[in-house]
Amino acid sequence: MLLDSFKLHNLVFQVQYENAYAIWDGAGAIAQKLSSVWPSLTLNDGLPNQQTLTGDGVQIQTGLSTSTVTITNSKALDGHHAQLLTKTFDVWRSELMLTKLKRLSTRIVFEKGCSSIGDANAYFLSRNLVKWPTTKVFDQAIDAAQNGIDLQFRFEDEKSFSVLRVRAEKLKMDVNLDPYFFEEHKLSKEKNRAVIDFDRGLLGSVDASTVMPTLT
Repeated sequence: MLLDSFKLHNLVFQVQYENAYAIWDGAGAIAQKLSSVWPSLTLNDGLPNQQTLTGDGVQIQTGLSTSTVTITNSKALDGHHAQLLTKTFDVWRSELMLTKLKRLSTRIVFEKGCSSIGDANAYFLSRNLVKWPTTKVFDQAIDAAQNGIDLQFRFEDEKSFSVLRVRAEKLKMDVNLDPYFFEEHKLSKEKNRAVIDFDRGLLGSVDASTVMPTLT
């Protein structure tokens, strides 16, 4: 199967709704209840209209009109995390007094490490997901080392949407280190990967009382 050689990178569960002004009065209670659901959480940012809590492999943002849970864990799709997402949504629904949702979605990203962007491109090309051009595109060489595939399929109607995206990319991280403690003042690391990204959700007016978060 296509995903056999990929590993789960992260999962993002998102809820959008009309402005929930109850957040101004209930921010503390929301943070406290979420911390009981996810015991490792600590407060990163506590603005009146948005709180950001982070823990072991999870970040939760509760906002005036959008709230998200981001799980970076290879087991994010298991039953335990499904229960945690359900409890998290129950906290939002109760404390933000949600009755109708504008959007409810789950996005799942899988990745496969590659030696270069070219190797990531070759992986997708070998599976006939896309065809590579045979001549220059806007005067750009077709064999440049930075070239990468980024392809998206989107299917949508009035009530729901599904998006599948594949891409080849290079990620780079630069960290400046304190010269008092480290001989090397800067740490740089690069990562090339092939990515398969699924995004599935509901649109329009969704009755919040009937929602049961799902990871499928």
